[in-house]
Order: sequence, then C-alpha cells, then structure tokens
Amino acid sequence: MPSSGLSDTGWGLFLCWRFVLRFTTSFLVVVFFFFAIGASQDTRLLEGYVFDRKTQRAIGDVDIKVNDGAEGTTTDDRGRFIFHLPEGVHSLSFFRVGYGLVSREVRVSGEKLPILYVEMVVREIQIDTIDVVGKSAETRFEELHKATGVLSGDELQKKYSLTLAETMKNEIGVAIRSMGPAPARPVIRGLSGDRVQINIDGMETRDLSATSADHAVTLEPFNSERLEIIRGPRILLHTASAIGGVINVVKQKIPEDHPQRVSGSVGAYGETVNRGYLSAVGITVPVGPLALYAETTYRDTRDVQTPIGRLANTPIETRTHTLGLSYPTDRGYIGASFDQFLTQYGIPGGFIGGHPNGVDLDIERRVFDGKAAYHFDRQVFSSVEVDFTRTYYHHFEYESSGSIGSEFLFHDYRGDLKLLMNTQDQTRNTVLSLGFGHHHLKLGAFVFTPPTREQNAYLGFYHEFSYRHIEFQVAARYTYADFDPRPRTRSIADLDVDRTFHAWSAAISPLVNITDQLTGGLNLSRSQRVPTIEELYNDGPHLAAYTFEVGNVDLEAETSLGFEVFFHYLQPGFDFVLSGYWNEFDTYIAPRNTGEINFAQLLPIYAADGVAARFLGLEMHLGWRLNTRLNLELNGSYVRGENLDEQLPLPEMPPFKFVGSTIYEHPWLTVGGTAEFVTRQERVDIFEEPTDGYAVFGVYAQRDINTDHTRHSIILSVDNLLDTEYRNHLSRIRSVMPETGRSFKAHYKLSFF
Repeated sequence: MPSSGLSDTGWGLFLCWRFVLRFTTSFLVVVFFFFAIGASQDTRLLEGYVFDRKTQRAIGDVDIKVNDGAEGTTTDDRGRFIFHLPEGVHSLSFFRVGYGLVSREVRVSGEKLPILYVEMVVREIQIDTIDVVGKSAETRFEELHKATGVLSGDELQKKYSLTLAETMKNEIGVAIRSMGPAPARPVIRGLSGDRVQINIDGMETRDLSATSADHAVTLEPFNSERLEIIRGPRILLHTASAIGGVINVVKQKIPEDHPQRVSGSVGAYGETVNRGYLSAVGITVPVGPLALYAETTYRDTRDVQTPIGRLANTPIETRTHTLGLSYPTDRGYIGASFDQFLTQYGIPGGFIGGHPNGVDLDIERRVFDGKAAYHFDRQVFSSVEVDFTRTYYHHFEYESSGSIGSEFLFHDYRGDLKLLMNTQDQTRNTVLSLGFGHHHLKLGAFVFTPPTREQNAYLGFYHEFSYRHIEFQVAARYTYADFDPRPRTRSIADLDVDRTFHAWSAAISPLVNITDQLTGGLNLSRSQRVPTIEELYNDGPHLAAYTFEVGNVDLEAETSLGFEVFFHYLQPGFDFVLSGYWNEFDTYIAPRNTGEINFAQLLPIYAADGVAARFLGLEMHLGWRLNTRLNLELNGSYVRGENLDEQLPLPEMPPFKFVGSTIYEHPWLTVGGTAEFVTRQERVDIFEEPTDGYAVFGVYAQRDINTDHTRHSIILSVDNLLDTEYRNHLSRIRSVMPETGRSFKAHYKLSFF
C-alpha cells in the first residue's frame, strides 16, 4: 500500500469505492449499450422558443406554419409556442416582419419532444439565417454543448487573439500552456498533450504541438466559422481519451453545400503589444456544379512587450494558404483540399537551462484532405462519410549561431469511415466508425529519439436516444496501436522495444429533464490512452524545450475512470450551468522534472513516468440578460490534481480562475468589459515554484454596419488595461518574464454574401 495520510480503514474504504466505481461504470455501459438499441418512445407534443440571435430577446408574434399548410400558430410574448403534431416528419416555417425566414424540419415520434429553440436574425444579414438554422439546438445535450462549448459569430470575433489558445483562454475549463507567445496550446480541465485533440472540420490536425511546450499549433483561427469544445461520450468518435476534450475548428474548407452566390470575408488585425498585424482573405465561389473555397493569411509580429520590459526573441511570421474544391449534390458531396502552414518564431532564453539568446523554430506543414458523404433513402444506413488525410510535417530548431540543434520530420496518413444508421427517429442518432493511421517519425541533429513507425486502427460506436424523460449518449471505442522503432542509441538498441497496445474506452451520459427549464445529468467513462512515441522512446536533449528528455519503453496504456455530474438551467435570457467531476487515473503519464542535470548539455532531465493520479474539479457558467441591452456572463473553473503514489500535487495544474464580462448593446454601438481573477497556485510538484494570483481587466467597443450583401465589423479593444505584471502558472518561462502588458487591438472584418 502506498504511504499516505489515510488510515488502514480509510485506505480500504477508498479501494472499495474505486472498485465499486469501476464495476458500476462498466456494468452501466454494458447494460445501456444493449438497452439503447431497443429503446423507443411515443410523443406528440412539441414546445419551443424563438429568440433574436443578436440580442437573445424572446420574439413574440412570430408566424409558424406547419408543412406550408393552413395549420400554424404564433409565439407569445415570451417567444413560446406549442404544437400537437402527429408522428412523422414535419417542416416548420418561422416568419416575422424584419427578420429572415427560418425553416426547421422535425421528426415527431414517441413521447414529448425536447424543447425546440430557434434563433432569428434581422433581414439585413439574411444569408446568415441558413447557418443559424444549422446551429440551433436539437436536444438538451445540444443546448448544454452550445452554452459551454461553442464560440462563434460576434463572440468569436471579439475574443480573437494571436493563437487558438489565446482566443479560447476564457472559455469554461480552459487554460493555456505556453513557452512564449507562439507555441501556446489549450489545456482543458488540467489535461494537456494529446488528451486535448485539435480538429479542423472534424479531422485531426496532425502536428507536434501536443508533444512539447515549444511546438506551435499549426492552425490560424481568423477565418473560422466557429470553435467547438466537444466533451462527453461524443469524444470517442474522435479520440480514445474520454475525459479530456476535442477542440473542433469549423472552416468548411471542403464545402458540403453548393453556394448560391460568391461569399467570403476580408479582414485585418493588429495589436500594439507586439507591433504585429494579420491580414486574411477567405472566399467561397460557385463554379458551375462545383464549390470552390480559398483562403490565405499572413501574420507578422515583433518581440512582445511586458510590464517590465521587452521579451526578446519572440517574433512570429506565419503564412497559410488553403484551397478546397467539392462537388455537392442532393445526395451528398465529394471534395478535396490542400493547405500549407509556414511559420517561423522564437523561443525566449536567458534563464537556467535555456539558451542565452533563445532558439528559433521553422515549421512547414502541408496537408491533403479528401472527404465524401452520401445520403441514402430508407436504407439501414442513412448516410456514409469517408475522409482521408495525408500530412507532411518538417521543423527545425536553430541555435542563435544558426546551427541546427533539433530536427523533426514525419509523414502521416489516416482515414475514417462513418456509417450513420437510419433510426427513423430524429431524437436517435447512431454512428459506427472505423479508421486507420500510419505515422512515420524521423528525428535529426542532436535528438536521439529513434525513428519510429506507428500503425493504429480503431473501431467506434456512438448512440444517442431518448427514453421517457431521459436522453442518453452512449459510446465505445477499441484502439489498436503498434510501435516499431529503429533504435540507434546504445541505451535501447539491445532491448526489445517494439510495443503493441489494445485500448478500450467507453462512456455513457444520461440527462434528465427535471423541469421544462432545469436538466441534470451524469457522465461516466472508462478510457485508455496509448502512450505517444515521445513518451516511449525520447532519449536526448531537446533544444527549444531546454530539457533533456527521457522516455519509458515500459509504459502501459494510460487508464482512467471518470465521473461527472452537471445541471443546466435555461430560460429566455438566463442560462446557468454547474458541473463537478472526479477523474481517477491508474497510470497518468507525464514528463516530470527529476531534479537531475545532464552535465553534457547542462539541461534539466525530464523523464516520462506513469503514476496513479486524481483530478477533482468544479465549473460554473452563467449567462444573464439583465435587460434589453445589458448582458452579464460569468465563468469559473477549478481543478485539483494529485499524484497518489507520492501524495504530491501534479505539476502544471491551472489555479482557480474566474472570468466576468458585461456587454451593453446599443443599436449603434456595442461596448463591454472583461475581468479575469486568478488565485495563487501553491499546490506545486517538487522542483516547481508557486505562482502569485492576479487580476487583469479589458474593455472593447464594436460597431457593425450592415447592408444588403455586406457586413462591416470593427472592434477596438484594450487588454490588460492596468498594465498589470502577472505570470501564467502553465508557462515554462514564467520564472524570467511575465505575460504581455497593456495592448491596444484593432480588428476589422468585411463579410460579403
């Protein structure tokens, strides 16, 4: 028994509880897996609300027609409507003077349907109505996802920043791991690395940003339609780690629908803290029966200014080019895209373990995507989706003298097939998925990790259904992975280092309608994550990370059990979410500072290790429309990570964070302010220093000018208004320099349609 402060009785109770939790999770997953297939319902009542998309005010007197016939109704002062409809598929049309027409298709079967929420937009931006329809909530799960996991429209433009992580930093449960401004990456609920997967249009972005703090995310979010954080059982459609998160960036670079006219955007962004700017153009064009998408961006920034001075060697220069072409039909589409991401940036130095003048990185990533979907009529499967991705990635790390210190190169191939089953019920959704991957990593210069081939395949299942007043999401996934390294160092050349893994993951989430406004639910999961090549085979100095990294070929799959309870209260103008979670790891894999120094390079030694660990967390979100013009939003999140083997805090855990924002919407101008409060982080691992708490403030103003076919959006903002000196606990360089100082930002975007 590990040493701890628990008595024998307490430790025994803890083991019993963990066994009961494991058994209960497995039992419920198996029971509901089979129970889900046969479940059915009988409902004929449809209730819903209609809102103004921009103001979120309820809209009364909206005419609603059913199947374009004489039957219909209107919404009351609260935007509420009720229908009694026979079973079958019905088309609903929503019309009100001053707003664009909205159409919805609903399938009525079984018992009472989930409440339907519809957003309408003013006629001047009628083309966006099509998008709004697609984003309206279908189930209470979708409502919860929309409240806590979607960033789009004006909100996305307002929060846009230098990187994807900076753009999402104030979303619930999100923190930033960084090592300078360029290589920032999101952390969700204290989990980082490949426990947080980043997708573009549903396909995984393959780069090395998950493997080391100095590697950048190869994605430019400026032209994104929306950013989504996927949680719960649906994660298993994308990754085997069910308790982290998937960030999906929606760009539609392979158009799925044929555009009626030319549409797109031209934009520019600049900020004073780095004297940098970005320019971007994106366009979608109908070319006969084809749909063409093209995008290009350019970013150029200088050294970052902090409240105590300039952070040297932090410039960024990035170019991106994307071209997509598709052939959409009534039955689906087939298309392909090519995108290139080129970036050069610096990592600061000048601290213990760091290069005196910093390190420069040069990354090139080229991706070819192919994607197709076909929809059937009255078949066992309602549609089939296929995608294939080929990625070429090459990056160098240069010393200040210009000599190459590290080189990383990989070719990656992966494909997925998804079969969507025809359940004859819109409230039920079943997906079978399978996929494969081939990854060949080579390393050069002074990196001694052996070149390694990784082959993997997976088989997944996802089912969503309702039974009486309970909605369920159920998912399971099997992953096979095989690692074939080519050792070239004496330390592992004589060992049998080939590894094969069979990983099983499953999750279930029931959600109950307690009242019309209040829902409550659980999320139970058991997942296994296969270690990465770097975690298994690293062996040598990593120039830009300023570490000597040692892998562990004996690592087993990272196994975890997760339990979450959440409540969601939603009524027009008021949205509240509260959740708490408990994640238990048998083997939590993390590189830890050993406290030792490699005297050849004078670098601290970080070794990959698997330890028993526990994550406890609490999250809160409140969105409240105080009156017709004033909005209030509050987000709070806390996570506590503990190394159970050594009774120590886990390293690099984000402290408690609370973010509040207010928005005042005048017909001519929208203004707002943001306040971020972070407490001191004193729970630190050995060889890790505490970080002080801080409070930073920001303000912004937004002016939109709409015409029949254009929209001009101008946003001026000030971040870190008081030029506060503060440090991010998840920054590798926090010991030498604080975060950025006061920054004036300008954001302009012209959308045409």
